[in-house]
Amino acid sequence: MKRALILISLFLQSISFGISQPQTSDPESRLREWRKGVWLLPDGSFTIYTDAHYFVLVASGDSSSPNVYCGASQVRYSSKGMARKQVLRLRQSPGRLSEFFTNNVFQAARTETPMDIDDKLFSPGVCNIVDGIIYDSITEVTDTYILLSTCNGDREKIFANGVSVYLPADGGEAYAFRIEQFK
Repeated sequence: MKRALILISLFLQSISFGISQPQTSDPESRLREWRKGVWLLPDGSFTIYTDAHYFVLVASGDSSSPNVYCGASQVRYSSKGMARKQVLRLRQSPGRLSEFFTNNVFQAARTETPMDIDDKLFSPGVCNIVDGIIYDSITEVTDTYILLSTCNGDREKIFANGVSVYLPADGGEAYAFRIEQFK
């Protein structure tokens, strides 16, 4: 009976998140596939990953104490991890002045300067930041999750079923759920 309940639970979980098993075996393809889509955090924050871009929208607080973060980045996947380079950032933290950053990547109408990455800069267990590119390294790959090492000792576990958990170095965890998957 327990076994049947576990199997039913796993089946329902795979339906609810849109993926039952990994479609590819190499780490780059898995990371790209498992990452791509619209992600929602319980605080209402959104992140969106495509094949080449990453977008973040966070808004909390109120008009007297706003906490707003909007960002757009280029992203590249590798068998060793994920690299991202920020193109736009707007940040308003409570009690602080607004920050605004842009990095023009447009070459001409409908084209952008591609982000070149160096696979030698991925190092398991750490992130590297070189020339404005953040290299988040793959630390572990299984059939059900990929563990990325990000900056400041933080890690992120990205599951095949559309769940990810951010693991800050100082403890705790923050879950995100893919609510829409792109093909």
